[in-house]
Amino acid sequence: MNIRNITVFGAGIWGSVIAQHLAKKGFSVTLWEYNETLLNALKTMGRHPNIPNFKIHDNIRLTGNVAEAMENTDLIVFVISSKAIRLFCREQLKPLLNGRVVPVVSASKGIEDKSFKTICEIVEEELPQLKDKVLAFSGPSFALEVAQNVPTKIMLAGADDKLVAQIGEVFNGGPIIVVPAKDRRGVEYGGGIKNVMAIGCGVIDGIGDGANTKAALITQALHEMNDILVSQGGQAGTVYSLAGFGDAILTGMSAISRNRRLGEKLGIGLTLEEAQKEVGTIAEGVNSVQSVYDIARKNNLHTPIIDAIWQIVCQGKKPCVLLHAMGFTNRGNK
Repeated sequence: MNIRNITVFGAGIWGSVIAQHLAKKGFSVTLWEYNETLLNALKTMGRHPNIPNFKIHDNIRLTGNVAEAMENTDLIVFVISSKAIRLFCREQLKPLLNGRVVPVVSASKGIEDKSFKTICEIVEEELPQLKDKVLAFSGPSFALEVAQNVPTKIMLAGADDKLVAQIGEVFNGGPIIVVPAKDRRGVEYGGGIKNVMAIGCGVIDGIGDGANTKAALITQALHEMNDILVSQGGQAGTVYSLAGFGDAILTGMSAISRNRRLGEKLGIGLTLEEAQKEVGTIAEGVNSVQSVYDIARKNNLHTPIIDAIWQIVCQGKKPCVLLHAMGFTNRGNK
């Protein structure tokens, strides 16, 4: 397989950084974005407005046209909202591909409501010719740090070992080391659940409690992540991988995590709508809370942390329910 032309769908921070990384490696990259304001800013400025010192590489072509983005592509990378991917594949890509097989890498994270399908499974369901050609790209990787050449390890998971190795070489290099994995479902579930956990860590910050409490929260939540992951066919050891424990530490403890920041806003008493407005960019954990909660209930799992985060995000309960779920019942009703 000879990969020369790569299409990246989504010119948010992570999508743009991935496109830049691939362009620097010498690939011809088409970066697609649906938001006309952002797309026009990228075209006119030649820089990304939300990434410091980010000049768009000469190997990147910008477009808002899906058909143009798909011309002669050898590899597709998804970095769009998890909520949009099913319809995007069905309405936009299916007619253009017309049965053609192009490998896909999903850098989007989330779990679909009701079906509990992962992003890769959704893509394969809508584009069945891509069975076993869709890979998950997940791990502790803040886009802004990758843009600054901070050394980063990311997992690439899929059923086809040869394809994982080939695509791994496409991404491997510069600040990124790719770690191959077989447990695609576990890697994707880890990526979705850790965003929910990060919201919980932010709630603790908003309440005003410290690192002691957050460390206890992450420890307890990892047990819940493992139980959910295994209940859905993932491997138990994946919870201790980069896509589980590694990503949970990054997003739960860092000030720049969008999910953690959203949780912090909820922790000081803002509504979900107010918190989302203040954070500004998409916090994917919000899209996964309901699904993760429903999976736990369907499988009769003991998940007090997940339950409390769901109550705060989806029912507007007070932040203190998270402390109570951890056993700190003597804490107030803040």
